[in-house]
Amino acid sequence: MSRSPFARSLAFALGAAGALLVGAPLLAPAFGERAAVRLLLVAAVVVWAALLAPTRSRSARAAASAAAFSALLLALPLGVGATALAAAALLGVCRSAILFRARPARAALLESLLLGGGLALAAFLAGPWLARLALAAWGFWLVQSAFFAVGGIGPRPEFRNDDPFERARAQVLALLD
Repeated sequence: MSRSPFARSLAFALGAAGALLVGAPLLAPAFGERAAVRLLLVAAVVVWAALLAPTRSRSARAAASAAAFSALLLALPLGVGATALAAAALLGVCRSAILFRARPARAALLESLLLGGGLALAAFLAGPWLARLALAAWGFWLVQSAFFAVGGIGPRPEFRNDDPFERARAQVLALLD
């Protein structure tokens, strides 16, 4: 039985916070505390793209794109706050440009509201301790779950072609995916 994307997103919020809470102390000896937190923040975007994509092909494309840009982010000497902001922007671009279709104005408005609201809640919940950072990550991802509660969101069409054979082929491939 497949759960709805909204339920999977809620579960992901809890998992991302738990991964930050458990993973940061485990990775800190190897990478340093700040680098471990930064790595886990951008890794969450990659995992979100892979787990919550509407199809496997989009999942691979979105996760690969997110991983490439995440590697660039990690190469830059940014703080945790700047990394969180950049990771949120990466999530918005990945979600609206690769995974789901919407009109550009609607996508920009929806992403601005969700990412801005999520970052505002995360900033409110964040604190100097790791538990507070995990709480902030949980709050951010909870707000992002609202993306699936908004109506009119569906997978982005692969192509636009009026050939009946190509439409039928695309429908069969969608069923197989």
